[in-house]
Amino acid sequence: MAVMGKQTERMNWILQKLEMWGAVSVSDLSTELNTSVVTIRKDLKLLEEQGKLSRVAGGAVSCRKQREPEAAMEQVSGDINRELKHAVAKKASQFIEDGDSLIITCGVTPHLTALYAEKRRNLKIVTDSLIIAEDLCRRPDYQVIILGGEIYTKESFVHGRDAVCQANRYMADKAIVTMDGVDAAAGLTTLRVEGADTLKSILARARMRILVADVTKIGLESFCHVGGINDADILVTNRTEDEEKLAILGRIAAAGVTIEYAE
Repeated sequence: MAVMGKQTERMNWILQKLEMWGAVSVSDLSTELNTSVVTIRKDLKLLEEQGKLSRVAGGAVSCRKQREPEAAMEQVSGDINRELKHAVAKKASQFIEDGDSLIITCGVTPHLTALYAEKRRNLKIVTDSLIIAEDLCRRPDYQVIILGGEIYTKESFVHGRDAVCQANRYMADKAIVTMDGVDAAAGLTTLRVEGADTLKSILARARMRILVADVTKIGLESFCHVGGINDADILVTNRTEDEEKLAILGRIAAAGVTIEYAE
């Protein structure tokens, strides 16, 4: 894009991007508008003062009113395995403590986990999800960082080389991640080819890796390999009477992963 010297033109462009995506990053805007990071930050500051957006670390999000947790959960969990995901998320939220630094990946169950942890205070959160960032950034005691990179519009998450490089800069207390397939032999797999490298980096940059996966994911092998089963420290899932799944869960536990069952 040609240089846009007028501040009004830049700010209109920023607001258009926010209307489309719900969030923007300083680095992306600097590239697209062919101007300095310092100038973009000044534009974002002025727009925030005008009540048109809210700044977060690395960018800004739409200034729409924050949803109540119940309303957010309702929208997040419109899914065929809704009750299973809610149970897993509620159990997983118990592992989050005041003052934790967290990496939370895109996905229904990680999102719900963050919402169930609403009573935890002073959290530092890194996420690849624009939707999670928007829901959590209103908390004055939370520091929310959106990974920069290319936006996968279908599911509103960030991926690509820039996202991987930024994820590698952090070391979090805990990672809250989900997978499309969880198996003792096949390991951790996902349908998201676009986000697989980011997931690998996230698993490598947390002291405790909490895998949230409802029981329908157990024993499945999805399209793209992310890591071995030992790349998770804790698996939070649902109880089951399915003998095949119980056998797989037994092998996962034998591999050294702690299994926590949601009630």
